[in-house]
Amino acid sequence: MGKKIGKNYKSAAVKNLKRRILCGLAGLAALALTACGGGDGEASEKSKEHVYRSEQMDLGAVGDPNEINDIKVMDGRLYITTYTWKEEGGSLIRLISQNMDGTDAKTAEVEAGENTYYSNISADAEGNYVAIVNDSYEETDNSAGESVWVNKYYLVKLGQTGNELWRTELTGKDPDMYWINNMLPMADGRIMVCDADGMFLFDAQGNKTGEIKLQKELEIGSMYQIRDGSIVVRSYSSEKNADVLTKVNPDTGEISEEYTIPGGSNGYGGLYAGKGFDFYLLGSGSIYAYNLGDTELTELMNFIDSDLSGYYIYNFAAADENEFYGITDDDTGSLAFMKFTKVDPKDVKDKIVLTLACNGFDWDVRRQVVAFNKSSQEYRIVVEDYSNYNTDEDYTAGLTRLNADIASGKVPDILVVGYSMPIDSYVAKGLFEDLYPFIDKDGDFNREDFFPNVLKAYETDGKLYRLVPSFTVQTVAGKTANVGTESGWSLDDLNAAMGKMPEGTQVFSEMTRDVMLNNSIQMSGSQFINWKTGECHFNTEEFMDLLAFINQFPEQLGDDYYNDSFWQGYDSMWREDKVLLTYVYLSNFESYNYAKKGTFGENITLVGFPVREGNGAAISSGIELAMSAKSKQKEGAWQFLRYFLTEEYQEKLYQWPLSMKQVERLAQEAMKVPTYEDENGNLVEMEQTYMVNGVEIPITPMSREEVDEVIAYVKTVDQLYSYNEALLNIVAEEAAPYFEGQKNAKEVADIIQSRVQIYVNENR
Repeated sequence: MGKKIGKNYKSAAVKNLKRRILCGLAGLAALALTACGGGDGEASEKSKEHVYRSEQMDLGAVGDPNEINDIKVMDGRLYITTYTWKEEGGSLIRLISQNMDGTDAKTAEVEAGENTYYSNISADAEGNYVAIVNDSYEETDNSAGESVWVNKYYLVKLGQTGNELWRTELTGKDPDMYWINNMLPMADGRIMVCDADGMFLFDAQGNKTGEIKLQKELEIGSMYQIRDGSIVVRSYSSEKNADVLTKVNPDTGEISEEYTIPGGSNGYGGLYAGKGFDFYLLGSGSIYAYNLGDTELTELMNFIDSDLSGYYIYNFAAADENEFYGITDDDTGSLAFMKFTKVDPKDVKDKIVLTLACNGFDWDVRRQVVAFNKSSQEYRIVVEDYSNYNTDEDYTAGLTRLNADIASGKVPDILVVGYSMPIDSYVAKGLFEDLYPFIDKDGDFNREDFFPNVLKAYETDGKLYRLVPSFTVQTVAGKTANVGTESGWSLDDLNAAMGKMPEGTQVFSEMTRDVMLNNSIQMSGSQFINWKTGECHFNTEEFMDLLAFINQFPEQLGDDYYNDSFWQGYDSMWREDKVLLTYVYLSNFESYNYAKKGTFGENITLVGFPVREGNGAAISSGIELAMSAKSKQKEGAWQFLRYFLTEEYQEKLYQWPLSMKQVERLAQEAMKVPTYEDENGNLVEMEQTYMVNGVEIPITPMSREEVDEVIAYVKTVDQLYSYNEALLNIVAEEAAPYFEGQKNAKEVADIIQSRVQIYVNENR
């Protein structure tokens, strides 16, 4: 018997409709296909196999792609349903049927009241439409004389003109706990409904014909009818801790073995039945095929190879393995209903192939790869996203495989560097190319054009192995009146400042011991490890003092921490000296302006995290890109990398751009009242405010003195934010006995020194 997997059907329907609408906000315009592949052996030939041509389909005046609810391919026609929320209340459902080429389009409209919701709308085998309808209304309870809210559920069939052919009320054993999970129109005309009580069959006229009594209880999610006519349900297996697919005989309740999708559910945005294969899976960058029992997925369409910069296709339908339909999105701000047609590999133009590897594909890099592939007549980038190897059981499998490939000499031409990668080890082994010579000989760039401290921070022995187009500065701020005017301080300075604060003042708000330990290693860990020399300094007074400082914080926040008093005074706690410091993620001028005029309400000092040397702030990159020292196509790789340094790219960034010219442009904007363009094209000033105790506090534009102060501060930061999970685990594991009072600081510092030293030696 089916079991409940969500809340009531009405709530689920509303959420699903809103989700589909929100999906459109990311937007996408149609992209024409540029052919790829060719010049680099296996990688080139492989990329040719997954190319599909994109063609925008015309919906005419019958609906916005943003409102498409369902797409179905059946008997040589496309059946499309759209759902529109009306401003005056209620909704409009459009039922669209057309030939595959868009001709012979027929449209019907169905009006629904404010408290009526249609969902699971789908064409049936006759070309009519079946839907679940939820009517909600108030009525008087005669026994109590009070108004109660009533929910009624119906299975409804609509004709091709939108006329209602029949309506069957759906009820359950407990009306107050009744809900609909799913509905599936079957090829033989019957309809399968899964509700709170189980799975039931209805005939083509809406008559309930029986219950499907399953041989085994399943946590049923979705239901499908695959190409051979079999019914498959997707359910959750607690035993396997994963979603599984099971064939169900609707007449006997007999079920098959459980099939698990290779790789689990990781990375897949949708599962659709279709022709050609049992299922099509939509991944973040590819469409895969899967037949029940397969041990591997078959990649069909690769978005990058097909010049699509979006991550997903929504509301997908497959005519067969060579022809798909769906809604696509990218960064253009609009949606498009698209047809995708496979391109014969022999018709794909040969280009010199560059390989780009990553462990999770950054959306901006993806966009630039597509733009590069479309514009370059000589090169094409082929992407290997190692995060696709992650599974539900091992989310680090991709990184492990990437490191193994690099260690074996399989180094990509371009690498998107991530925090979890052993970058220092890669650099020490000479795997990356120095980018300074490319910058210096490129006529469009000078090193002086960029933040000098950021370039310096990413250098190794005077060479630049990583390109960082944008960055943020992670630091700590406090009132100047409390922490002084100078950036950079020690734990002694912090303790002295706390000694002057009112009793009960916290150093940081909502801070636990574990979080404080992680923050301290990530922001100031460079004072304890020198990756260039391999020296470690954990068995020092400075580190033992840091442990003592961290030990002041609670292991966890008490159950009463987030009480009414906390929330009522949250916006003003820094202004009222209830909390001394706050972390500031300085990504632009606005983040400083809000910290000063909003959070604290007076002059602040970016004092940083307490450290032995430096100012206690760290540079955190937006993206990092590296070129392989072994690449045979370094000039082509540079043609791609250089775009991230151009003013065209730098002016679009939301973090600190590397370009000093663009920083000055942002400074000019920070000194003005922000504006937006209204529907008439007029610029309207937009007031910025900060809420304190229910009162809006204006955030005024910055002065020239303030922006200069921020720029000067950013230029002083020369340490890198470092996230190294292995290192954090070592420190946390060995520091635990000290926090629990089982060992003293000297004992754990010596152990940490030994273990970290071994780790550093192994990874240099």
